[in-house]
Amino acid sequence: MKHNVVGNPVFARLVSIARHYLLLLLLFAGGLIAWHSESDRALAAEHQPQPSTPSPSCTGAYHKAFFGSIVVVNSGEVICSNITAFGGKIIIQGLVRGDVVAFGSDLIINGYVDGQVTTYGSNVTMQSDARVNGDIRLCGGHWFSGPQSQLHGSVLECTKSVGLLVISDLGPDIRFWSLLTWLVLSVLLTVLLPEHVMLVRTTATTKTRRSLVLGLLSVLLAPAVLAVLIALIVSIPLAIIIFVGLLTAWALGTVAIGWHIGAMLFHKFAPQHRYNTRLVQVVVGITVLTLAGSIPYIGWLVSLFSGLLGLGAVLLSRFGTRLYSQPKHPLPL
Repeated sequence: MKHNVVGNPVFARLVSIARHYLLLLLLFAGGLIAWHSESDRALAAEHQPQPSTPSPSCTGAYHKAFFGSIVVVNSGEVICSNITAFGGKIIIQGLVRGDVVAFGSDLIINGYVDGQVTTYGSNVTMQSDARVNGDIRLCGGHWFSGPQSQLHGSVLECTKSVGLLVISDLGPDIRFWSLLTWLVLSVLLTVLLPEHVMLVRTTATTKTRRSLVLGLLSVLLAPAVLAVLIALIVSIPLAIIIFVGLLTAWALGTVAIGWHIGAMLFHKFAPQHRYNTRLVQVVVGITVLTLAGSIPYIGWLVSLFSGLLGLGAVLLSRFGTRLYSQPKHPLPL
């Protein structure tokens, strides 16, 4: 007796899920492809000769992002880390040995920056004693330079060229296209499927251990299952649907984890802020998660942990269509 695969309810459900998330998956996959295509160029740029730089000992380092603060690097200070700020202002009078990334934070340089400067909706002012050993990347901001300032790099305005917007990056650690893709994906999911994201987030927070174990098992078993289905030839469409479903689940789970991170940051630092909305929480959380995933040596662990946790929560909640268990608190929709 022949079985009608097309009429099978399980197969039909998988097809429905795949169609529902296919557009979002294409955005996610496009960002990953662009990210990998830029890796060789970024590695080559690391080995290009740079102008001689001073090498005093470090006096401090910043291991967290700043939100709405005035960050000041005084004369004589040597900060050996990246500086990332959301809002507020950054004033550099000493030496920063790392990249400076500003989201809506005006940047005033009257010292030395040994790294790249990237701004989003921010202005960069280089005063007379300013020196930047790297590129300045402007996305929606302006650049002002004093008569004696020195820039050993280029000024790139990503908003003036679509090609530059696609290929530009923040250096070896942070890829602009990857960050932009995750932000677009997170906004789309939050606006179009808020209940799904909320249910996945709730499952991840209430059943963290179970979600993490299920996500790990899914990743370990998926290659074997896909190999068997592909070997059967007739099941190749089913293998493709499963593969697409896993990638989509990974993306949906990561966005849900990013929302949880953003909500925790606002709850701790700005609980009464007027911009403390669901969408802003998601954007802030995904940005922090992407930046954390770009940290050398340990960043991949952050991305892997959040991805596995989110993947398991998506599967437990059946792609965010139901609660896995009764929550202890009202759902934050």
